[in-house]
Amino acid sequence: MRITQEADYAIRIVCLLAERDETMDANTIAEHCCITQRFALKILRKLVLGKLVCSFKGANGGYRLGRDAKDITMKDTIELIDGEITISRCLSEDHVCSKSGENKGACFVHCVFDVINRDVVKKLEKVTVAALIDPAVSVEDIVKIF
Repeated sequence: MRITQEADYAIRIVCLLAERDETMDANTIAEHCCITQRFALKILRKLVLGKLVCSFKGANGGYRLGRDAKDITMKDTIELIDGEITISRCLSEDHVCSKSGENKGACFVHCVFDVINRDVVKKLEKVTVAALIDPAVSVEDIVKIF
């Protein structure tokens, strides 16, 4: 699994909106994130549909965070953009293991991937946008969360 560039920028956009705590237009968001307005709009559309961001029309319209920053996790944002987090295709519900068929539990490699994947997901669930934007929180502090 590789987190896409789109999910990476989605996290950055959500963090920007949380830091600013104000309505921002798509062009300003794009400029701050160093991406095209078109790419920003594509990401914002998904964030709005997922209710992580709210949109407002009109002269004073734009985008704001849809929930409190402490209630939005890295997992929420990544899965909204990229779908279910899986480190191996064998963990997908629709995948049939070439070694053990429908009985995925019979495959040792699958079981190891599953344990690792659950650990990654749990860690991403613990990292909130509030922690990411808090200047008092260091990378070491984030690691301690785990």
